[in-house]
Amino acid sequence: MKKTLFSIFAIIPLLSFAIVTLNLSLFSTDQASSVLMDVKSKIFELLPEEATVTNSATATFSMTFFLSYDATDNVYIGEWRYKDETVRYEYNPGGYKYYRDFVMECASFPLEKVSFYLFSKGEFPEVFRLTYHPALDEYSDFSSEYFVFSSERLSGNRNLFLIDRKNGKLIPLPVYGSSEYFPRISPDQKYLLFQGSLHGNWGIYYMPISKDYSSKIKLISRGRFAAYNPNWLDENTVVYVQEDATSNHLVVKDLVTMREKTYDLPFDWVFTPVKGRDGIVFVGLKESDFGIYELLPDGTVTVLENSPYNEFDPDVFGNYLIFSSNRDGVFRIYAKDLESGKVWCLTEKIPYDAFYPAFSEDGKLVAFSVYEKGSEPDIWIVRFRVPQE
Repeated sequence: MKKTLFSIFAIIPLLSFAIVTLNLSLFSTDQASSVLMDVKSKIFELLPEEATVTNSATATFSMTFFLSYDATDNVYIGEWRYKDETVRYEYNPGGYKYYRDFVMECASFPLEKVSFYLFSKGEFPEVFRLTYHPALDEYSDFSSEYFVFSSERLSGNRNLFLIDRKNGKLIPLPVYGSSEYFPRISPDQKYLLFQGSLHGNWGIYYMPISKDYSSKIKLISRGRFAAYNPNWLDENTVVYVQEDATSNHLVVKDLVTMREKTYDLPFDWVFTPVKGRDGIVFVGLKESDFGIYELLPDGTVTVLENSPYNEFDPDVFGNYLIFSSNRDGVFRIYAKDLESGKVWCLTEKIPYDAFYPAFSEDGKLVAFSVYEKGSEPDIWIVRFRVPQE
Protein backbone atom coordinates (compact mmCIF):
# COMPACT_ATOMS: atom_id res chain seq x y z
CA MET A 1 0.00 0.00 0.00
CA LYS A 2 1.57 3.25 -1.12
CA LYS A 3 1.33 6.36 0.98
CA THR A 4 1.33 9.98 -0.08
CA LEU A 5 2.86 12.59 2.19
CA PHE A 6 2.05 16.28 2.08
CA SER A 7 4.34 18.42 4.21
CA ILE A 8 2.45 21.64 4.82
CA PHE A 9 4.45 24.64 5.88
CA ALA A 10 4.75 28.33 5.29
CA ILE A 11 7.77 30.59 5.65
CA ILE A 12 6.83 33.25 8.15
CA PRO A 13 8.30 36.69 7.36
CA LEU A 14 10.32 38.20 10.19
CA LEU A 15 7.92 41.12 10.50
CA SER A 16 4.77 39.01 10.64
CA PHE A 17 3.07 37.94 13.83
CA ALA A 18 1.02 34.78 14.26
CA ILE A 19 -0.91 34.30 17.48
CA VAL A 20 -1.14 30.55 16.91
CA THR A 21 0.90 28.22 14.68
CA LEU A 22 0.10 24.80 13.24
CA ASN A 23 2.55 22.08 12.23
CA LEU A 24 0.52 19.64 10.14
CA SER A 25 1.75 16.33 8.76
CA LEU A 26 -0.80 14.94 6.30
CA PHE A 27 -0.56 11.43 4.86
CA SER A 28 -2.80 9.29 2.68
CA THR A 29 -2.86 6.12 0.67
CA ASP A 30 -2.82 6.61 -3.11
CA GLN A 31 -6.55 5.81 -3.35
CA ALA A 32 -7.36 8.61 -0.90
CA SER A 33 -4.95 11.27 -2.16
CA SER A 34 -7.61 13.36 -3.91
CA VAL A 35 -9.71 13.42 -0.74
CA LEU A 36 -6.67 14.49 1.25
CA MET A 37 -6.19 17.40 -1.14
CA ASP A 38 -9.79 18.48 -0.51
CA VAL A 39 -9.23 18.36 3.26
CA LYS A 40 -6.03 20.37 2.91
CA SER A 41 -7.79 22.97 0.73
CA LYS A 42 -10.63 23.32 3.22
CA ILE A 43 -8.21 23.90 6.11
CA PHE A 44 -6.44 26.68 4.22
CA GLU A 45 -9.72 28.18 3.01
CA LEU A 46 -11.11 28.59 6.54
CA LEU A 47 -7.99 29.04 8.68
CA PRO A 48 -8.28 32.30 10.68
CA GLU A 49 -5.89 35.08 9.73
CA GLU A 50 -4.43 34.96 13.24
CA ALA A 51 -3.06 31.45 12.54
CA THR A 52 -0.11 30.36 10.43
CA VAL A 53 0.89 26.90 9.20
CA THR A 54 4.58 26.16 9.72
CA ASN A 55 7.06 23.28 9.87
CA SER A 56 8.54 24.52 13.13
CA ALA A 57 8.97 22.05 15.98
CA THR A 58 7.86 24.80 18.36
CA ALA A 59 4.44 25.27 16.76
CA THR A 60 1.49 25.81 19.08
CA PHE A 61 -0.10 22.63 17.72
CA SER A 62 1.77 19.77 16.02
CA MET A 63 -0.54 17.06 14.73
CA THR A 64 -0.70 14.22 12.23
CA PHE A 65 -3.51 13.21 9.88
CA PHE A 66 -3.73 9.92 7.98
CA LEU A 67 -6.41 9.22 5.38
CA SER A 68 -6.95 5.74 3.96
CA TYR A 69 -9.43 3.89 1.77
CA ASP A 70 -10.80 0.43 2.60
CA ALA A 71 -11.88 -1.05 -0.75
CA THR A 72 -13.52 -4.07 0.88
CA ASP A 73 -16.05 -1.95 2.78
CA ASN A 74 -15.87 1.07 0.44
CA VAL A 75 -14.99 3.35 3.35
CA TYR A 76 -12.63 6.31 3.68
CA ILE A 77 -11.10 6.65 7.14
CA GLY A 78 -9.50 9.86 8.39
CA GLU A 79 -7.63 9.94 11.69
CA TRP A 80 -6.08 12.89 13.53
CA ARG A 81 -3.49 12.40 16.27
CA TYR A 82 -2.53 15.18 18.63
CA LYS A 83 -0.64 14.34 21.84
CA ASP A 84 -2.77 11.66 23.56
CA GLU A 85 -5.86 12.55 21.52
CA THR A 86 -7.04 10.47 18.55
CA VAL A 87 -10.10 11.43 16.51
CA ARG A 88 -11.48 9.24 13.72
CA TYR A 89 -13.94 10.04 10.92
CA GLU A 90 -15.44 7.68 8.33
CA TYR A 91 -17.18 8.12 5.00
CA ASN A 92 -18.96 5.55 2.83
CA PRO A 93 -19.86 6.97 -0.62
CA GLY A 94 -22.98 4.81 -0.57
CA GLY A 95 -23.99 5.83 2.94
CA TYR A 96 -26.01 8.63 4.48
CA LYS A 97 -23.18 11.13 5.01
CA TYR A 98 -22.43 13.80 2.41
CA TYR A 99 -18.90 13.92 1.04
CA ARG A 100 -18.65 17.64 1.86
CA ASP A 101 -19.50 16.86 5.50
CA PHE A 102 -16.74 14.25 5.70
CA VAL A 103 -14.22 16.74 4.32
CA MET A 104 -15.45 19.36 6.78
CA GLU A 105 -15.28 16.88 9.68
CA CYS A 106 -11.64 16.18 8.87
CA ALA A 107 -10.81 19.87 8.46
CA SER A 108 -12.68 20.91 11.61
CA PHE A 109 -10.24 19.26 14.03
CA PRO A 110 -7.26 21.60 13.43
CA LEU A 111 -9.55 24.56 12.72
CA GLU A 112 -11.23 24.25 16.11
CA LYS A 113 -7.91 23.75 17.87
CA VAL A 114 -7.00 27.15 16.48
CA SER A 115 -10.34 28.88 17.10
CA PHE A 116 -10.74 27.58 20.67
CA TYR A 117 -7.16 28.63 21.44
CA LEU A 118 -7.74 32.13 20.06
CA PHE A 119 -10.99 32.33 22.04
CA SER A 120 -9.22 31.34 25.26
CA LYS A 121 -6.59 34.03 24.68
CA GLY A 122 -9.12 36.69 23.68
CA GLU A 123 -7.09 37.23 20.49
CA PHE A 124 -9.68 37.29 17.73
CA PRO A 125 -11.23 39.88 15.38
CA GLU A 126 -14.49 41.81 15.71
CA VAL A 127 -16.47 39.00 14.06
CA PHE A 128 -15.15 35.50 14.72
CA ARG A 129 -16.23 31.97 13.82
CA LEU A 130 -15.83 29.68 16.83
CA THR A 131 -17.06 26.23 15.66
CA TYR A 132 -16.41 24.44 12.37
CA HIS A 133 -17.78 20.92 12.77
CA PRO A 134 -20.44 20.12 10.12
CA ALA A 135 -22.85 18.88 12.79
CA LEU A 136 -25.31 21.29 14.37
CA ASP A 137 -23.88 23.74 16.95
CA GLU A 138 -26.23 26.23 18.63
CA TYR A 139 -27.69 27.56 21.92
CA SER A 140 -24.70 28.98 23.79
CA ASP A 141 -23.89 30.73 27.06
CA PHE A 142 -20.87 32.27 28.80
CA SER A 143 -19.28 32.44 32.19
CA SER A 144 -15.80 33.68 33.08
CA GLU A 145 -14.58 30.05 33.24
CA TYR A 146 -16.62 28.26 30.57
CA PHE A 147 -18.47 28.59 27.30
CA VAL A 148 -21.28 26.07 26.76
CA PHE A 149 -23.19 25.05 23.64
CA SER A 150 -25.41 22.26 22.32
CA SER A 151 -24.12 20.10 19.47
CA GLU A 152 -24.89 16.94 17.50
CA ARG A 153 -21.21 16.25 16.78
CA LEU A 154 -20.78 13.37 19.22
CA SER A 155 -23.33 10.82 18.01
CA GLY A 156 -25.97 12.69 16.04
CA ASN A 157 -27.81 13.32 19.30
CA ARG A 158 -27.78 16.77 20.91
CA ASN A 159 -25.29 16.92 23.76
CA LEU A 160 -23.76 19.73 25.77
CA PHE A 161 -20.13 20.78 25.36
CA LEU A 162 -18.00 23.11 27.45
CA ILE A 163 -15.00 25.10 26.27
CA ASP A 164 -12.60 25.85 29.10
CA ARG A 165 -11.84 29.54 28.62
CA LYS A 166 -8.43 29.21 30.29
CA ASN A 167 -6.96 26.72 27.81
CA GLY A 168 -9.49 26.24 24.99
CA LYS A 169 -10.09 22.58 25.83
CA LEU A 170 -13.37 21.07 24.58
CA ILE A 171 -15.20 19.07 27.26
CA PRO A 172 -18.13 16.84 26.16
CA LEU A 173 -20.96 16.29 28.65
CA PRO A 174 -23.14 13.59 27.06
CA VAL A 175 -26.38 12.53 28.71
CA TYR A 176 -27.18 9.23 27.04
CA GLY A 177 -30.81 8.70 26.09
CA SER A 178 -31.52 12.43 26.10
CA SER A 179 -31.19 15.52 23.92
CA GLU A 180 -30.16 18.81 25.53
CA TYR A 181 -31.11 22.32 24.47
CA PHE A 182 -30.71 25.89 25.81
CA PRO A 183 -27.85 25.34 28.30
CA ARG A 184 -27.31 28.08 30.86
CA ILE A 185 -24.42 28.40 33.33
CA SER A 186 -25.37 29.38 36.88
CA PRO A 187 -24.13 32.74 38.21
CA ASP A 188 -21.75 30.91 40.59
CA GLN A 189 -20.50 28.73 37.67
CA LYS A 190 -21.26 25.51 39.56
CA TYR A 191 -24.28 24.23 37.61
CA LEU A 192 -25.72 23.83 34.14
CA LEU A 193 -29.42 24.42 33.57
CA PHE A 194 -30.92 22.98 30.39
CA GLN A 195 -33.94 21.69 28.52
CA GLY A 196 -33.75 17.92 28.07
CA SER A 197 -35.68 14.80 27.14
CA LEU A 198 -34.29 12.35 29.69
CA HIS A 199 -37.79 11.32 30.80
CA GLY A 200 -39.31 11.33 27.31
CA ASN A 201 -41.09 14.68 27.29
CA TRP A 202 -39.30 18.03 27.29
CA GLY A 203 -38.36 18.96 30.84
CA ILE A 204 -36.09 21.34 32.73
CA TYR A 205 -33.00 19.90 34.44
CA TYR A 206 -29.86 21.04 36.16
CA MET A 207 -26.60 19.30 36.99
CA PRO A 208 -23.22 20.20 38.51
CA ILE A 209 -20.24 21.10 36.36
CA SER A 210 -18.18 18.19 37.64
CA LYS A 211 -16.85 14.82 36.53
CA ASP A 212 -19.81 12.99 38.10
CA TYR A 213 -22.40 15.30 36.52
CA SER A 214 -24.46 12.51 34.95
CA SER A 215 -25.24 10.87 38.30
CA LYS A 216 -26.47 14.15 39.79
CA ILE A 217 -28.96 15.37 37.18
CA LYS A 218 -32.11 16.77 38.79
CA LEU A 219 -35.50 17.33 37.18
CA ILE A 220 -36.96 20.75 38.00
CA SER A 221 -40.19 20.92 36.00
CA ARG A 222 -43.23 18.77 36.71
CA GLY A 223 -46.45 17.70 35.03
CA ARG A 224 -47.24 15.88 31.81
CA PHE A 225 -46.83 18.84 29.45
CA ALA A 226 -43.58 20.06 27.91
CA ALA A 227 -41.33 22.61 29.62
CA TYR A 228 -38.60 24.55 27.82
CA ASN A 229 -36.42 27.71 27.52
CA PRO A 230 -34.87 27.77 31.03
CA ASN A 231 -32.77 30.58 32.46
CA TRP A 232 -31.23 31.65 35.76
CA LEU A 233 -32.58 34.63 37.71
CA ASP A 234 -30.02 34.16 40.50
CA GLU A 235 -27.97 31.31 41.99
CA ASN A 236 -31.05 29.67 43.51
CA THR A 237 -33.88 30.76 41.22
CA VAL A 238 -34.76 29.78 37.67
CA VAL A 239 -37.43 30.73 35.16
CA TYR A 240 -38.79 28.60 32.32
CA VAL A 241 -41.81 28.12 30.07
CA GLN A 242 -44.39 25.48 30.98
CA GLU A 243 -47.03 24.32 28.53
CA ASP A 244 -50.56 23.51 29.62
CA ALA A 245 -53.61 22.10 27.83
CA THR A 246 -54.23 25.18 25.66
CA SER A 247 -51.20 27.51 25.85
CA ASN A 248 -48.18 28.11 28.08
CA HIS A 249 -47.01 30.29 30.95
CA LEU A 250 -43.89 31.34 32.85
CA VAL A 251 -42.75 29.47 35.95
CA VAL A 252 -40.31 30.90 38.50
CA LYS A 253 -38.87 28.22 40.79
CA ASP A 254 -36.75 28.35 43.94
CA LEU A 255 -34.25 25.47 43.77
CA VAL A 256 -33.75 25.45 47.55
CA THR A 257 -37.40 25.14 48.59
CA MET A 258 -38.65 23.87 45.19
CA ARG A 259 -41.56 26.28 45.51
CA GLU A 260 -42.79 27.79 42.28
CA LYS A 261 -44.88 30.69 41.08
CA THR A 262 -46.69 30.76 37.75
CA TYR A 263 -47.41 33.78 35.57
CA ASP A 264 -50.27 33.61 33.07
CA LEU A 265 -49.62 36.53 30.75
CA PRO A 266 -51.93 38.23 28.21
CA PHE A 267 -50.36 36.53 25.17
CA ASP A 268 -51.22 33.56 23.00
CA TRP A 269 -47.77 32.08 23.73
CA VAL A 270 -44.60 33.15 25.54
CA PHE A 271 -41.00 32.06 24.93
CA THR A 272 -37.34 32.42 25.99
CA PRO A 273 -37.50 34.24 29.35
CA VAL A 274 -34.32 35.90 30.63
CA LYS A 275 -33.39 38.10 33.57
CA GLY A 276 -33.92 41.76 32.67
CA ARG A 277 -32.98 45.07 34.23
CA ASP A 278 -36.06 45.22 36.42
CA GLY A 279 -37.94 41.96 35.86
CA ILE A 280 -38.23 39.03 33.46
CA VAL A 281 -37.79 39.70 29.74
CA PHE A 282 -39.56 37.35 27.33
CA VAL A 283 -40.94 36.95 23.81
CA GLY A 284 -44.70 37.30 23.59
CA LEU A 285 -46.86 36.15 20.67
CA LYS A 286 -50.23 37.77 20.09
CA GLU A 287 -52.17 37.42 16.84
CA SER A 288 -49.09 36.44 14.76
CA ASP A 289 -47.04 39.31 16.20
CA PHE A 290 -43.83 38.44 18.08
CA GLY A 291 -42.40 41.12 20.35
CA ILE A 292 -40.10 41.44 23.36
CA TYR A 293 -41.60 42.44 26.70
CA GLU A 294 -40.65 42.72 30.37
CA LEU A 295 -42.70 41.40 33.29
CA LEU A 296 -42.10 43.78 36.20
CA PRO A 297 -42.22 42.83 39.91
CA ASP A 298 -45.63 44.51 40.33
CA GLY A 299 -47.11 42.28 37.61
CA THR A 300 -47.29 44.88 34.85
CA VAL A 301 -45.90 44.14 31.39
CA THR A 302 -43.94 46.73 29.40
CA VAL A 303 -42.84 46.71 25.75
CA LEU A 304 -39.09 46.60 25.09
CA GLU A 305 -39.16 46.04 21.30
CA ASN A 306 -42.11 45.30 19.04
CA SER A 307 -41.57 46.32 15.43
CA PRO A 308 -43.43 45.10 12.31
CA TYR A 309 -40.55 42.67 11.66
CA ASN A 310 -40.99 40.38 14.72
CA GLU A 311 -38.32 39.90 17.40
CA PHE A 312 -36.97 36.73 18.99
CA ASP A 313 -34.26 35.38 21.35
CA PRO A 314 -33.70 38.25 23.83
CA ASP A 315 -30.78 38.65 26.20
CA VAL A 316 -30.01 41.59 28.46
CA PHE A 317 -26.85 43.09 29.92
CA GLY A 318 -27.19 46.31 31.86
CA ASN A 319 -29.07 48.81 29.72
CA TYR A 320 -28.67 46.79 26.52
CA LEU A 321 -31.04 44.33 24.87
CA ILE A 322 -29.95 41.98 22.07
CA PHE A 323 -32.31 39.97 19.88
CA SER A 324 -32.80 38.43 16.43
CA SER A 325 -35.06 40.01 13.81
CA ASN A 326 -35.61 39.93 10.03
CA ARG A 327 -35.58 43.57 8.91
CA ASP A 328 -33.92 43.30 5.51
CA GLY A 329 -34.66 39.76 4.30
CA VAL A 330 -32.12 38.10 6.63
CA PHE A 331 -32.43 37.32 10.33
CA ARG A 332 -29.71 39.34 12.03
CA ILE A 333 -28.65 40.07 15.59
CA TYR A 334 -29.62 43.55 16.75
CA ALA A 335 -28.89 45.54 19.90
CA LYS A 336 -30.98 48.20 21.59
CA ASP A 337 -30.01 50.82 24.15
CA LEU A 338 -32.92 50.64 26.57
CA GLU A 339 -32.21 54.17 27.79
CA SER A 340 -32.00 56.01 24.46
CA GLY A 341 -34.04 53.59 22.34
CA LYS A 342 -31.29 53.40 19.70
CA VAL A 343 -31.18 50.12 17.70
CA TRP A 344 -28.24 48.87 15.63
CA CYS A 345 -27.16 45.66 13.89
CA LEU A 346 -24.30 43.49 15.19
CA THR A 347 -24.09 41.05 12.27
CA GLU A 348 -24.41 43.19 9.14
CA LYS A 349 -21.21 41.60 7.74
CA ILE A 350 -22.68 38.07 7.89
CA PRO A 351 -24.97 37.30 4.90
CA TYR A 352 -26.79 34.43 6.63
CA ASP A 353 -29.55 34.06 9.21
CA ALA A 354 -28.39 34.43 12.82
CA PHE A 355 -30.31 33.44 15.97
CA TYR A 356 -29.94 32.83 19.72
CA PRO A 357 -27.63 35.68 20.81
CA ALA A 358 -26.08 35.52 24.28
CA PHE A 359 -24.06 38.16 26.14
CA SER A 360 -20.80 37.20 27.80
CA GLU A 361 -20.66 37.59 31.57
CA ASP A 362 -18.98 41.00 31.22
CA GLY A 363 -21.09 42.23 28.31
CA LYS A 364 -18.09 42.54 25.98
CA LEU A 365 -18.96 39.64 23.65
CA VAL A 366 -22.08 38.27 21.99
CA ALA A 367 -22.28 34.65 20.80
CA PHE A 368 -24.91 33.48 18.32
CA SER A 369 -25.69 30.72 15.81
CA VAL A 370 -25.21 31.30 12.07
CA TYR A 371 -27.28 29.26 9.60
CA GLU A 372 -25.31 29.23 6.36
CA LYS A 373 -27.36 27.92 3.45
CA GLY A 374 -26.85 24.20 2.90
CA SER A 375 -25.09 23.72 6.24
CA GLU A 376 -25.92 23.11 9.87
CA PRO A 377 -25.47 26.12 12.19
CA ASP A 378 -22.16 27.09 13.76
CA ILE A 379 -21.34 29.35 16.70
CA TRP A 380 -19.93 32.80 15.94
CA ILE A 381 -18.86 35.60 18.26
CA VAL A 382 -18.91 39.37 17.79
CA ARG A 383 -17.36 41.99 20.04
CA PHE A 384 -20.12 44.15 21.48
CA ARG A 385 -19.63 47.79 20.55
CA VAL A 386 -21.95 50.72 21.08
CA PRO A 387 -21.86 53.00 18.01
CA GLN A 388 -20.52 56.46 18.66
CA GLU A 389 -22.64 59.39 17.61
